[in-house]
Amino acid sequence: MSYAEYISQLINCTPAELKGSEKASFLRLMELYNKNEGIHSYLWLKRHLPFSSEDEKLLSTLVDSNLVEVIHGGRFRRGGRNYALTTCGLFYILSENQVFSGILLSKYCENIILQLLLFQYLEEDTVKNLSPQAEILISDYLHRCCVTSKRTIETIRSSKISEDRERYLKILELELNAFAFCLGIRLTRMCSRYMAISKGRNPKHTDQLNHEEDKMLSLLVDDVRFTRFRRSVLKELDEAVEELARLKSE
Repeated sequence: MSYAEYISQLINCTPAELKGSEKASFLRLMELYNKNEGIHSYLWLKRHLPFSSEDEKLLSTLVDSNLVEVIHGGRFRRGGRNYALTTCGLFYILSENQVFSGILLSKYCENIILQLLLFQYLEEDTVKNLSPQAEILISDYLHRCCVTSKRTIETIRSSKISEDRERYLKILELELNAFAFCLGIRLTRMCSRYMAISKGRNPKHTDQLNHEEDKMLSLLVDDVRFTRFRRSVLKELDEAVEELARLKSE
């Protein structure tokens, strides 16, 4: 998965021009199904559920805006007409300052946005079981990445010089890597704290972990992708410390 491929798909997303009420209703509809839908239909808008006339009108607008697509049939949806977020729709909602559940994010684990920004660092099962604290942390990270990507895309669209586009793309890659590095540090701190508690080195703080945190962090410890990511982050930190020590000694 390359940054060039990531941008090439997002640059084809026409900026959505939802009115204030439409935008609020779109986010409300996502939140409604985020709370009420079962695991098999999570984040899928199911037509056979009771929609108001306003919701029907909104869905039509979202389809026309390429934010939502119609899904016919499917393993768990035979005979129904259902809806799912498109890449543009996912990019749109991630650009909003919202908190998204791990189950929501895991349902779109094959999308290029989350493949590049999240699932190269974490396995699907870990994301699916995120604790509330981790959901806030990761939602903020994704929001920052998408807002920065959106700004870069607007700049690229306005540029007519191919060399400038390549430069902007490289800058974006550096920025997204910096955001990922910060995420890695925060997750590493959570993981290290959990490992200390689980090994009994800090027993007086064991009550600070609830069941959701315990489950998520135990998955994080065994997450192969995160282990690789964590080692990379720690290596960069060590190199930074060595470089600072060298500069001070000169």
